[in-house]
Amino acid sequence: MRTWSQLTWRERGILARGKIRRFWLVHFRPRAVEASLARRRGECDRTGACCNLLFACPLFAADPLPACRIHRHKPRVCRMFPIDERDLRDRDIISPGRPCGYSFAPRPGDAGGALRND
Repeated sequence: MRTWSQLTWRERGILARGKIRRFWLVHFRPRAVEASLARRRGECDRTGACCNLLFACPLFAADPLPACRIHRHKPRVCRMFPIDERDLRDRDIISPGRPCGYSFAPRPGDAGGALRND
């Protein structure tokens, strides 16, 4: 997993915009989030990459297994991750060698198959 010091300024900017976008969507566009999550497939592989986007979450415990110390009470933004394909791309900046367990079915009317993160 890549650390803050290993990221370029461009990557840091992408991750910062992603954090702001996710916060906005979860708190002010719940219907859009709901529609997007309906397309989400798969399950969490517990890589911990989403807990290290832009900065390392202080509530993330990597050992013995990657887990959130406040899993039952974690913030809405964390519970909803990934909201859409952009979140998977953000996540891949941090952990490019280990794909996320989630993917997204295409939006109605989109050509092509499911968008997978691998």
